[in-house]
Amino acid sequence: MRTILRGSLTLALLVLGCSSAFAQLDVGDSGLNACSQIDGLSKAGNYAAAHEKAQACLQALDQKLQGEVGKLFPQTVAGWTRGGLEQNTVAGFNNITATYKKATHSATVSLTAGSVGGGAIGGLLGGMARLGMQAGQQVKVAGLPASVQTDGTIAVTLDSGAFLTFKCPDFSDQRSALAGLGDLVNAFPVAQINKILR
Repeated sequence: MRTILRGSLTLALLVLGCSSAFAQLDVGDSGLNACSQIDGLSKAGNYAAAHEKAQACLQALDQKLQGEVGKLFPQTVAGWTRGGLEQNTVAGFNNITATYKKATHSATVSLTAGSVGGGAIGGLLGGMARLGMQAGQQVKVAGLPASVQTDGTIAVTLDSGAFLTFKCPDFSDQRSALAGLGDLVNAFPVAQINKILR
């Protein structure tokens, strides 16, 4: 009888211990749900929790925005076929990079943008892009300022300060880049990407 009682007590303690451990483990969709909790926590004076939820909300919005923009990198465009697509965030910068192939050519299309709410980062990116563009041949892509660099990189500055670059090692100067990448740049959904990031 004592063995059964001791076993039952041990089991009860184990169950209670596990349930409190699970209560601390958040495995749900807390990202975007955190956005709706910020106001209530702030009104209740729980600013630390509101701040934590705001950070989780911004992180979730960054992921959502990056996912939406990534969907706009087409599988095929102007005879170019997309290979891999990588999305990551490093040091507050959201990066999307895709490789496109056409015949024997392989081009890289990259988008670098600041994170949501990163106004200063967006301004920094825009400033960097404008500085880099001064050295290149000035062009317009989807009505946006762009340049063709001496190494053949075509860089478009978006309204948000983000920049979209097109590069193929086979086209290593301005003239060959415009001739070889022009169809990809012209057909790429630059205006739609700009609209989403605006």
